[in-house]
Amino acid sequence: MSGALARLASAAGLQLEWYGGDQAHAAVPGAEFSELVSALARRATLSDLFATTTIKTPPRLTAVLQVADDPAWLLLTADLESTRFASLTAQVHAASWYEREIFEMHGLEPVGHPALGPLRLHHRPEDQPPVPDGRGETAAVPSRINSRRRTPSVTGQGVFQLPLGPVRSGPQESAEFLFYSGGEDIVEVDLRLGFKYRAIELLAEGLRADQAIQLAERLAGTSAFANGLAFTRAVERVSGVDVSPVAESTRALLGEVERLHNHFGSIARLAEATGLLVAAAQYGLLKEETLRTAGRLCGHRYLRGVLRVGGVQVVPGADARAQLQAQIGDWTQRSDRLTRLLEQTSTFLDRLDTTAVLLPDYASEHNLVGPVGRASGIDRDVRRDHPYAAYGSVEFDVPTVADGDAEARFQVFSRELKQSLGIIRQLLEHWPADREEPGVTAWHEGSALGWAEAPGGECLHWVDLDGQGRLLRWRARPPAVVNWHPFAHACGSGNNLTDYPVIEASFSISAAEFDR
Repeated sequence: MSGALARLASAAGLQLEWYGGDQAHAAVPGAEFSELVSALARRATLSDLFATTTIKTPPRLTAVLQVADDPAWLLLTADLESTRFASLTAQVHAASWYEREIFEMHGLEPVGHPALGPLRLHHRPEDQPPVPDGRGETAAVPSRINSRRRTPSVTGQGVFQLPLGPVRSGPQESAEFLFYSGGEDIVEVDLRLGFKYRAIELLAEGLRADQAIQLAERLAGTSAFANGLAFTRAVERVSGVDVSPVAESTRALLGEVERLHNHFGSIARLAEATGLLVAAAQYGLLKEETLRTAGRLCGHRYLRGVLRVGGVQVVPGADARAQLQAQIGDWTQRSDRLTRLLEQTSTFLDRLDTTAVLLPDYASEHNLVGPVGRASGIDRDVRRDHPYAAYGSVEFDVPTVADGDAEARFQVFSRELKQSLGIIRQLLEHWPADREEPGVTAWHEGSALGWAEAPGGECLHWVDLDGQGRLLRWRARPPAVVNWHPFAHACGSGNNLTDYPVIEASFSISAAEFDR
């Protein structure tokens, strides 16, 4: 295979093994892994970093990388000789939280990590990780609990702490925020997640892949379909399953419906955070209409139970498609009008302008994804860069803004709504003829990566199956795993306490999706 990724791998001296034409695998010695990944990340994007540990095999690290203008992925693996490895964080800032999760879940220590500490399991002994370390060893007596807990040290006259959460009013998900302030300004934020941790990936181990789809759909309600789709596509790639055109169109259609109700809801929360309750109600109405449409199309408002390995359980009928096509014009007209009104409302724009700024260089260093990344100039979208489902047959733009503030994120949400409506219109106008869909005739042993563009951004799922289709290992990397990382930094970028509702609404990140 040729391409930017293949040339980069060749320059690094890697021997690639290709799967399906768009996934390249390479194994390297454990002692060389960190250095190689750091070198590759200077010209490629580190999209994921995770560990696999079992009783019978040595600990293994896997890095997932991608290169601009190349639809292929590179999966670099290394077996470790011990439970320690050289940290990448000093050279690749995006690796920081991945390495903290590896230490927290698997007990593998990234030596040299500048701020090693718990991400989700704040009350678990750090020398008793949930997953065996590969040697089958566990500590007899807990020696440390939260000993590496790192909290900001902010001192000075008049500095105080203001806690928020984890239980909050309204529909807000559980998360804890400790604000350091000298009055009105936010000096620092200590973020604590993990209150929705359900060990979903561990629960799935031993299940047959088609049974585990329902777990993938329950990482978070706001991205049920995207996570389910990325997981299903990974399983299909291992088993060599083809998907019919009508199923691929259905998947793309429902993916955009999910994006619509999420973005309508995100703008509604922004309007509510700035005191524009009428605008919030109008966007909330659009969201509710979209959810009801989802229910009519497939029987579930949040699109659960639609996916299966090899296709979909339900294909929208002609009447449902005709009704959706009529609604598209109405939604386009109403959302365009509401967007214009918000853009003409100074009290709305003043609250968003220069609030929670993430500069392009910072966003690039942390490989941010989705609307959060695109609002900081990151031009990346797997629907375009790694086409899947029916996205290769439709035309759309990927909106980007370089300002990186809450207003830029609002602009990206608004423009993506218009693009999603256009994608749905194209899919309906060129709907393929129905035909019998293939399914899994025989399970195959192996591993593969699946992906989808969730409303919050790039969503990656990696699975390792045995010969009976049972999950040996499942790694879910939804967009929240990436985009919570810069949240505290954005809060402290010259904002005050009254800005916080706007900040959280503009990021529109799921805590449950991160905790999983």
